[in-house]
Amino acid sequence: MFMTEQLNLISQLIIGKPMSEKPLGLLEHKYVNLEATLLRAKILRNFAQKSGLYIAQSEIEEQQPNLGFLFSPFILANLNKPVIYSTPMAQPALNILNKYYAADKAPNFKINETLDSFSIYIDLENSRLADEDFIYLSVFRALCRPDILQIFIITDLAVCSAVKQKLENFFNVKISLISRLKNEAILESSALNIRKLLFKNKDDYYVRLCSEFSDLNAEIISISEGFTMEQSKNLIEDMFYSEHIYEKLSVYGEFFQTRLKNTQHADAG
Repeated sequence: MFMTEQLNLISQLIIGKPMSEKPLGLLEHKYVNLEATLLRAKILRNFAQKSGLYIAQSEIEEQQPNLGFLFSPFILANLNKPVIYSTPMAQPALNILNKYYAADKAPNFKINETLDSFSIYIDLENSRLADEDFIYLSVFRALCRPDILQIFIITDLAVCSAVKQKLENFFNVKISLISRLKNEAILESSALNIRKLLFKNKDDYYVRLCSEFSDLNAEIISISEGFTMEQSKNLIEDMFYSEHIYEKLSVYGEFFQTRLKNTQHADAG
């Protein structure tokens, strides 16, 4: 049966770390019939009019350059590529996003509506899952959407290439593994100067940091858009200097902050 073969296959994606019952419990709250949802998405994916991406990143650690991946959805949105970005709700991510909206309090708005408006949906997962279970949950959520044709997994966990290939073939998706980097530590997220990071005027430190963040995200852009790595890096670096990332982040933040206030007023009434 599909349920036995394919669900078990998904749960073996990460080598030596099978999926626990927690992700399925969370999925059952959202999907009345997970098997039917996956099958429907698989069929409709062949007729998808939009090519969406799903990025799942393991928890962002403090003072790690992998914080740079947090900007990937805003980079892709500038290329008119709809993207859902999911990562555990951790302080480094909040220290950046909370400058623009209450990311730790933002309610779950309709994903499709947000994607249609901004080509971005940021999902900060707050269920306190183990790293592997977060990745499994993200893969299931991505596969349940017929508009997702590419899945990027950013993690240190070892992914089984044979299982990945079988999932790609069966579900008609492309799954790419992006390894996180353990380079020289960066400033704590709370100490980062966002204006220097996202605006034109940068000192030597932020010139180097933007170059490193551009290197990080270049592989995602190269795979999704078909550019060379050098072209991808140059394109991303231009966005860090031209304020395009800042503009996307600001508008997205304003939208969520407005919706949050409206929700609070409605609840109060």
